[in-house]
Amino acid sequence: MNREVRTALGGAFGLVVLIVAFVGLVRYLVPSILGAPFSFSLIAAVAVAVLGVLVLCWAGWRLWVWVVRSFNR
Repeated sequence: MNREVRTALGGAFGLVVLIVAFVGLVRYLVPSILGAPFSFSLIAAVAVAVLGVLVLCWAGWRLWVWVVRSFNR
């Protein structure tokens, strides 16, 4: 397979994974923490949401770096 095609498919797959992870974070993980019966559930949900978004931003940045380096070879 051509290098450009492989890089484009890898970048597209990585983008889809990031979008699915974000939807899973917002739709399932944070509401399940908010519904938990303990007193600090709001604080825990906010912390998980912020850390989750930061991890997704970091993963997107690493994906971008990989795509740029792959195209520059």
